[in-house]
Amino acid sequence: MMQWLMCYRRMARASLLWRIILFFATLLLLWAPGAVCIYGLGQLFAQAQAASTLALVALYIGFVCHAWFWGYGVHGWKRPFEKYGLLFCGRFVRDGLAALLCGFCLVCVLFALEVGLGWASFHPRSVMPIALEGLAVGLGIAIAEELLFRGWLLAELCTGVSRTQALLWSSCIFAVAHFIKPLPEVLRTSPQFLGLLLLGLLLSTSRYISRPRRPWFSSLGLPIGLHGGLVWGYYIVDVGDLVVPSGRAPEWVTGIHGNPLSGALGVLILGCLTAVCCFNLRSK
Repeated sequence: MMQWLMCYRRMARASLLWRIILFFATLLLLWAPGAVCIYGLGQLFAQAQAASTLALVALYIGFVCHAWFWGYGVHGWKRPFEKYGLLFCGRFVRDGLAALLCGFCLVCVLFALEVGLGWASFHPRSVMPIALEGLAVGLGIAIAEELLFRGWLLAELCTGVSRTQALLWSSCIFAVAHFIKPLPEVLRTSPQFLGLLLLGLLLSTSRYISRPRRPWFSSLGLPIGLHGGLVWGYYIVDVGDLVVPSGRAPEWVTGIHGNPLSGALGVLILGCLTAVCCFNLRSK
């Protein structure tokens, strides 16, 4: 344990950029041996999909452990997860649930608006199993991405730059990270970049809007809930085929390839919400 902490303390002398690089490099080095074994067993027993899922779970568990040691060893934080925005108090849970419903309702409003304007048609059907599955997927994605981008990364950036710069940089990195994929897929999904950037800003600023009685603490309750609600709502509509574009409005308005993040309407809604959050943050 002490040897590990000594290794982490040596990294504290590096610049902000090198610390971020060292964080991910160390994480990959810790994860790679186990991942090779998992993928090898998956190929041996013809369970490639299960092996891929297990490897991703192992990566995230490794990230959580690594992030704790990083905060404790590099920065000397006694409670690293609280620095990252995790503090399971009543206010955290209430914020998360309220934001979850808010994110879900925002998706409903967006698609209801498209249907009302005649840009899409609504096809009602039973979606209860899809809704439960979507809730699990939404919360899983939200917890994983928020702890990484609005938790560890934002806290790390704040140690080297101002909070405003940290919010902007974390949002840019969040958007770029979604394009770590083959070039044809990058080109196909490139219209989503502005929407992802605005979503990153919205989630980042929402972390600092609601504070519990601890003035030094900024909660991940709102970002996790909002992110989870957005994914949940879109998952139900997309997987359940509840809303189908009518073709009366161009794709750049409703969303290229059906994704609201790449459409003018979705970007407009995100832009308005981000502006409200930024104004609220400046007034605090």
